[in-house]
Amino acid sequence: MSIHLVGVGGAGMSGIARVLAQRGQAVTGCDREATRLTKALMTEGIACAVGHSAEHAETAERLIVSGAIADDAPELVRARALGLPIQHRAEALADILREHAARVVVTGAHGKTTTSAMLAAAAVELGLDPTFVVGGDVRQLGTNGRGGSDQIAIVEGDESDRSVRQLPATIGVILNVDFDHLDHYDSVEDVVALLGEWAATVPTDGLMVLGDGVAIAPAAEVARFGVGPGEGLRALDAVADGDGIAFRPSRGPERVRLTVPGVHNAGNACAAALVLERFGVSLEEAFAALERFEGAGRRFEVVGRAFGYTVVDDYAHHPTELAAAIAAARGREPKRLIVLFQPHMPWRTIAFGEQFAEALKAADRVIVVETYVARGAPDPGASARRIAQLVGSKAVFIATGGAAAREIQGIARSGDLILCCGAGPVDQIARAVLN
Repeated sequence: MSIHLVGVGGAGMSGIARVLAQRGQAVTGCDREATRLTKALMTEGIACAVGHSAEHAETAERLIVSGAIADDAPELVRARALGLPIQHRAEALADILREHAARVVVTGAHGKTTTSAMLAAAAVELGLDPTFVVGGDVRQLGTNGRGGSDQIAIVEGDESDRSVRQLPATIGVILNVDFDHLDHYDSVEDVVALLGEWAATVPTDGLMVLGDGVAIAPAAEVARFGVGPGEGLRALDAVADGDGIAFRPSRGPERVRLTVPGVHNAGNACAAALVLERFGVSLEEAFAALERFEGAGRRFEVVGRAFGYTVVDDYAHHPTELAAAIAAARGREPKRLIVLFQPHMPWRTIAFGEQFAEALKAADRVIVVETYVARGAPDPGASARRIAQLVGSKAVFIATGGAAAREIQGIARSGDLILCCGAGPVDQIARAVLN
């Protein structure tokens, strides 16, 4: 079957494209601009067109569409006229899951890309031959999507647009619950209700792995995890260790040292270990594999080093994530911590402005770039300038990424850590700092 993916340059969509192509499907795609991901897909034999056109639907038998694509996109209009089936990204992901005996879905407000990447990397290393689709490159595997055997599938479930409820899991992981995505939710209780509905679909002989504070009661068996004393598998006595984090699991090996930083990643590793234990892997083997996890793309990713300073790219775009990334950076004990932050979507700038500013105050210097608008129109009342003003004298507002990169080049010194945070094209800014 010939399948065309509209918005193929997205992290989730590109992973689906890779799995389908490896399954022998004829896969093509398009996106509004060429990206690192579309270029990589091209080298793998997946043709990716730049821009949108009705012609893309002419040779397809099915369309898979990203949630970022408007209903009036020319491919969709033409596909409807031709009577072609059109699937949302989550529906295509659900189809992939149904082909497997064990179906692992990792979701939650924070950490789902890292945790699903941890699971994918460890499962491959342990010889479990998983299929996986992750929202960022699994660094040591060099990809975000892989077609494995029909026994185990590991995917990242997106709660942001409520589409996780379409994913049929036999093992569900809910890392945490937080209030975000105000364009889809009215309250944190609304988020809990959605996740509770989804968890209720996990069969009674399945497993739900739940982090601290996830207040749902599914019919399936529940395994809890967290950081510090508490119920279930715990990451105890967590301390920064070089560029990573070390901790004592409440069960399993005496000590674990991850190469990825941050106390939150100790908790993520516990969640991943519980899933691996369900597959018959001992906790000693599971944590040993997780210790070799090298990270996920755009999740505290060291972009490079120059002139004695280090540049890190992180996807943090919620106040909780921003505070965690800054804490992880502080754990490396740089001479100075310079944080560049670009808010993602006007409603976040408005709703979380004070919380973003509070998190940024933990940095030595702060550069705030204008709000990135992924979809819809810019809001003149949602300028990121307000966040810089709330931070105070250590912060500066700069409208464009290019100018922000030049500002960092002018102030960075040997021993500094430059942390670039945001869900927009912040990775491009991070790389521009090094050029």
